[in-house]
Amino acid sequence: MYPRNKYWNPLVKYLKKQGLEDEFFLAPEVLLYDFPKVLPYQILKHIRLSDYNWEYVVFHKKLPEDMTNNFLDMLRKEYQAVWANHLFVILKKHPSRLEKLKASKYLFSSRISWKKYYKKDTNKRNGILITTYNRPQYLERLLEQLKGRPEEIMVVNDGSDKKFMAHYNQIKKDFPRVNFINNSKNIGLVFSMNTGFAYFLSDPDVEWIHYFQDDVLIEEDLFEKTAKVAHHENFPVITGMHREPHKICKADRINGIDVFFLRSAPAHHLFMHRQYLMDNLPIPNPYVGAPKPGKGRPGQGSDADWWLLSWSPKSIVKRDGYIVAIPGLVHTDMNPELSTWAES
Repeated sequence: MYPRNKYWNPLVKYLKKQGLEDEFFLAPEVLLYDFPKVLPYQILKHIRLSDYNWEYVVFHKKLPEDMTNNFLDMLRKEYQAVWANHLFVILKKHPSRLEKLKASKYLFSSRISWKKYYKKDTNKRNGILITTYNRPQYLERLLEQLKGRPEEIMVVNDGSDKKFMAHYNQIKKDFPRVNFINNSKNIGLVFSMNTGFAYFLSDPDVEWIHYFQDDVLIEEDLFEKTAKVAHHENFPVITGMHREPHKICKADRINGIDVFFLRSAPAHHLFMHRQYLMDNLPIPNPYVGAPKPGKGRPGQGSDADWWLLSWSPKSIVKRDGYIVAIPGLVHTDMNPELSTWAES
């Protein structure tokens, strides 16, 4: 139960007067007792703000640790104070003329020293996820290219055959800084991707994740160029590869880098923001076993790339955005005749 005192009681009285008992709004979680649809500040670290349109926000001056910089930016640009006391400020997105006039009564209490609430994102970092199956020679080649990278590297081995395990075990010895997860049996690419992404997303300081299939070759400037183009809202999915039959919708330049805008892309390399992954995971597996029963359509792979990038209801394509490709940064030994439809 929240404390009944001179600051809380007037706050609850005002909110009830506005009829918010059955409305969604952002506020401290203890208001849930009177307002069951309250969304607490803690969700701010796990949502995309552009998906929501709250009319009211309760700003608690003593809880800065739960507020994100994006949230503070939104309040400053889009909301106005309509009520306040020493501890709380109620902000509204579309205040009426009368509410603006009444707000002058609370002018002193509603002033917010915004700068003191902003945080430095000093702990943010990236991760690298690699999936592999029966191809230790390709994995070894890729890890050689990644030597010295500051990111944590996680390899998920999807139950490779026993005859390859000696080579994989030697790779673990040769690359002691690389973490490995070994599936007990071959369950499929989708399971391995879900497992690896979940590992990184469980760490709130991991902001972006590079995903590689084990057979790729990468250019030295891949990490620099993808970082320059990536944006958590506008361009949350970047790839260093473009191949047919993935249509180029348009060409453009972002921060001086030539890019293609796509509606679909291969899964050999993807650079994705954590929020995008949280919106679109887990990837559903259409197959009961692996390899898939009945072989599927000719050349059909796991469909993991299609789900993450195009099919998921919250994919960038369904949000009327684009996958951004920086062509030529990632290459593969895959037979080009199979094209990208044959990804495993």
